[in-house]
Amino acid sequence: MEELYREESSTSVDRKIVAALVLLVIAAFLYDESVNYYNSGRINIMSWGMYLCFLGLWIWRVAFDYTLILYRDRKLKVVSHGLGIINRSYVVDLTHTESFTNRYVKSFFRKTKISHYIHRYNSLDSNQQRLLVFTEGKNNNKLAGLLFKASDEFVRQLKRQLPDKYIEL
Repeated sequence: MEELYREESSTSVDRKIVAALVLLVIAAFLYDESVNYYNSGRINIMSWGMYLCFLGLWIWRVAFDYTLILYRDRKLKVVSHGLGIINRSYVVDLTHTESFTNRYVKSFFRKTKISHYIHRYNSLDSNQQRLLVFTEGKNNNKLAGLLFKASDEFVRQLKRQLPDKYIEL
């Protein structure tokens, strides 16, 4: 497949500093729970569970970078890579696209029949959040939404591929 356009997720130093501070706060709470367990011999399952959920959420939203690849044969591939060992990809056949937007507005899409959203973006990325709605399933009868962050140039390239599917919000 021949690539038309490729884009990597981008993060600023300021956002990375904030993410590192949040990780330090989570680590401090986990350390405090470890000390409490060592001193009392009892584990507080609710606290441990909550802090581990926060850590998992932080990893999911911050520790992964994404590469968007637009192919000439009307395919969009989103590659997730993070933690040095995980590398997954998700491919959308653009011939099944219902619409895509220059920005995601939750209230605008609340009443649609999108069955599920696929989140493929780093929260530290300063680019605008976009939405691509497409059909999937055995008979292409279910709507799905791909949430991603991309530059305006990527949206222009996608608009060239699908001019009649673009919605300006």
